[in-house]
Amino acid sequence: PLRPTSLNLNMPTVIAFGNPLLDIYVHLKDKEFLNKHGLAENGEIELPFKKIEEIWTDLKLGQQRRFNVGGSAQNSMRILQWLFDNTLKNQSCIYCGCRGKDPKGAKLNILAESAGVDCRYAFHPWLPTGQRITFIYESSRSLVANIGAAGVYTLDDFKKINLPLDTIKIIYIEGFFIMHSFPVAKELIRIAEGNNIILAFNLNGVYMFKDHQAAICQMVGHANIVFGNAREMEALAQSLNITYDDVTDIPFLLNSMKRITVNASSIPNDNWLHHGRIFVMSQGDSAPAITVWGNGQSVQVHPIKPRDPIVDTTGAGDSLVAGFLAGVSAQWKPQCCLEFGCRVASFLVTKLGVTLPAKVPTDLL
Repeated sequence: PLRPTSLNLNMPTVIAFGNPLLDIYVHLKDKEFLNKHGLAENGEIELPFKKIEEIWTDLKLGQQRRFNVGGSAQNSMRILQWLFDNTLKNQSCIYCGCRGKDPKGAKLNILAESAGVDCRYAFHPWLPTGQRITFIYESSRSLVANIGAAGVYTLDDFKKINLPLDTIKIIYIEGFFIMHSFPVAKELIRIAEGNNIILAFNLNGVYMFKDHQAAICQMVGHANIVFGNAREMEALAQSLNITYDDVTDIPFLLNSMKRITVNASSIPNDNWLHHGRIFVMSQGDSAPAITVWGNGQSVQVHPIKPRDPIVDTTGAGDSLVAGFLAGVSAQWKPQCCLEFGCRVASFLVTKLGVTLPAKVPTDLL
């Protein structure tokens, strides 16, 4: 069980860096609003802030809407805090990113703090808080986003946060973050390696490889744990000129490649987390999730069928990461970490957005 183990952890135990977003969900009665603004059903588009404000202003006052904390790493930290201590007495996670000095930023702050996460935001003087609006019509989702202030986080911002290195066991970086803040990521690599802190990295998106391939590969080279779905792992393999017969070969080939670059004699056999080579690949609800570590050891976990109908899968990857890192914090074996991550994801895909109920289900305690 996670809870008894977490009581013995020194807090905070995880710090994460990413792009903080305010997620807004709007339920539409018909397609008229989407058509008026040229938004596609099941579409996803990034728009200038002014255009998003036009769309937002055009919403009727009585329109059903819901606000939530968003952003990949921020979602994972909220889930992790909820798993460790939903009473919020002990803050287990710190989250860093940049928001604007605006009403939506203040709303984001309130929501994130109410989830128990220690949010150490930097504040951009004029860029708006990053936001993503999801328009829901029947079973379709139309997403519009503006990254705004979330796309700026400097070394000066980082120097102000005062890392509690005496308790931090894991540094987690989402892939989106390195698109604009790679100098900060490199400093985090230096800190992790100098203080024996586990470095975890999420690939997050295939499209990032086009302009940020070198930075991604550098992060993968230094990270102890690399998360990604099958498409992201394929993009990584392509970037590294790895040939494979089946996508399930990729985590093994990546593990083998890192093994060659690490002095095997320096790796204690009893610590599967030591100096990386851990690759965690998810494959949705159609095929097993896979973790590969050490000298090619592996475990697979078949998709866990949710008890309730699936509502929203957009946070499934962030949920799996949270569960896996919870297991790492508790010093579980790889199979337990992966199984727990899959269980957490299976539960949260039955909610709209990353919505956390007040009580944690007993099978996740």
